[in-house]
Amino acid sequence: MGTDGDDETTRLTEYTELHGCSCKVGQSDLDSLLADAGLTGENDALLFGIGEDAAGRKLTDDLALVSTVDFFTPIVDDPYDFGRIAACNAASDAFATGAVENVDCLVVLGLPRELTESAAPILAGMADALDAMDGVIAGGHTIMSPWPFAGGAISAIARPEALLTSQGASPGDRLYLTKPLGTQPAMGATRVTDDQFVETVTDATDRPLDQIESDAIEWMTTPNRDAALACREYATAATDITGFGLVGQSRVVADRSTVGIELTHLPVIAGTPALSALFGYGLTVGESAETSGGLFVSVPPTATDAVESALDDADVFYRAVGRVTAGRGVSLVDPTIEEVSR
Repeated sequence: MGTDGDDETTRLTEYTELHGCSCKVGQSDLDSLLADAGLTGENDALLFGIGEDAAGRKLTDDLALVSTVDFFTPIVDDPYDFGRIAACNAASDAFATGAVENVDCLVVLGLPRELTESAAPILAGMADALDAMDGVIAGGHTIMSPWPFAGGAISAIARPEALLTSQGASPGDRLYLTKPLGTQPAMGATRVTDDQFVETVTDATDRPLDQIESDAIEWMTTPNRDAALACREYATAATDITGFGLVGQSRVVADRSTVGIELTHLPVIAGTPALSALFGYGLTVGESAETSGGLFVSVPPTATDAVESALDDADVFYRAVGRVTAGRGVSLVDPTIEEVSR
């Protein structure tokens, strides 16, 4: 971390008003922006592009290139962990398409002048996270910025027929999620510094706040590569759960697949529902913003046993969270809230 003039520890999260993927432009605002810019149509040069988690371009009959870019403001104060989370989150958009090979990252990094000493540990965290995904840092760009941010432009390859989009879900498909929800309230609790409110936050949940924070960081630094490898043979559609939250990302799948989605089960980090209620984040109704969340995949009912076996064999967390219907939009059907601890 940086230090101020009094040599006191400076918190990265103090340098921004919005944290992690909650800094993203809202879903409706983004749709309006793209419409105003005329960027809503298909592009014949691409397999898929705007509106998906990444862009896919067919290079040969056997090879497709997937590319994406994602960066955000700090959700943690430790620069090394910030780098790890940023790399996992950026790569997740490529993994959601099923592209997991030859992962390269061009780093995007911005820091206030007084936090430039945080650059090296942020980059080290990104490099270590990418190494765990069989990826590498291939270059990047760094600027001075009043708000710190980190992430990268990711490229990966796959066979064209192996790629997934949010457009293939069909009525009857089962829906799976590969990480619990709750990173926004978990990390929001760590940013509370007012002594009186700290006591209120601590008393809001029966679980120690440091355990909730530790679980959230561990989930955010878990790459979705193994989940993608296990799912992509069976899935009909996929996305990852980030700033739009579970309901928002489900709406993307519902709209682009022209189906309805019913959510019946919400796995959450243990202790976070009470924190969400305190902060008003909407976790138990699927509205809380997630940072470096899990994959959200639709699977035909004939393939559920196979995909669950593949996820078990890969030691990947998963829960069945709902189903695809012939309706339209997203609905929560008296969802079961399951609190998950590591």
